[in-house]
Amino acid sequence: MTLTELEEFWGKPTIRNELRKTLYMGAAGIVLGLIGPFDSYNLPQAFARHLYWLSLIMISSLMSGPLARGMFPPMNRAGFSPLLGFALFSVAMSIGIFPFVIFNEIYLSSPQGVTWDYSLEFLGYVGGWDYIEWFGQVLVLTTVLIGAISMIHRAVQKPAPATPSTPLPGPDATTEVAGQKFLKRLASNLGHELLCLSMEDHYLRAFTTKGDQLILMRLKDAASELEGYPGLQVHRSHWVALSAIREVKRDGRRIILQLKNDHEVPVSRSYVDELKEQGIL
Repeated sequence: MTLTELEEFWGKPTIRNELRKTLYMGAAGIVLGLIGPFDSYNLPQAFARHLYWLSLIMISSLMSGPLARGMFPPMNRAGFSPLLGFALFSVAMSIGIFPFVIFNEIYLSSPQGVTWDYSLEFLGYVGGWDYIEWFGQVLVLTTVLIGAISMIHRAVQKPAPATPSTPLPGPDATTEVAGQKFLKRLASNLGHELLCLSMEDHYLRAFTTKGDQLILMRLKDAASELEGYPGLQVHRSHWVALSAIREVKRDGRRIILQLKNDHEVPVSRSYVDELKEQGIL
């Protein structure tokens, strides 16, 4: 999965996405309650064991959204690999859930419930290696859980339907032909007003005024299929339509294009002259 796909699933704050994520996480909690890993099977009642895992899983689900929205976009901009981004996200999730694991250990071991004195006694009695071992267990379980749920979610998503090979609507024949070979790749519900293209690993994400879609192809090939469409490549990973450019911003020596869908696209130095020829700079 790409970093963008991970961000969309774990961080997109929509009701539908949160319900889907809760369903996956809840199912994982039930499975963990049945298996009882890390000595949780020693709990006297099955209900208590399921409650233990479901509570930890639901807390993890609540944490995942803010963490994904805060971590994946900057990692994507910095060019992190999906594997590294996934690993860092798993570590952050494990750090967030670890205090709740310690609290549960205190609660389960206390003969009279959780008290301040017993909590301090417990924390002082447990050795440093015990904490390292517990965190390692949390990290392994969290990594496996996030990875499995991410792959299951990706597997059940149906690919966008192909657009029927019918002529594109337009005011004249020139508009019909320009870029039609590439635009036919887009789902019909996305329309044909292309804004920009951005590379994500081996995939190309195409943005229109109505949404976006991942396509397995190279940017070079897409630019070739868009011959005649008013746009140009501005970076080795980005192509923009001229009509989509709303503002040109400068950050020191860096040039950034602000598009009308609020995306910001960096401009490489090697493409500055082409932008000047188009009258954009």
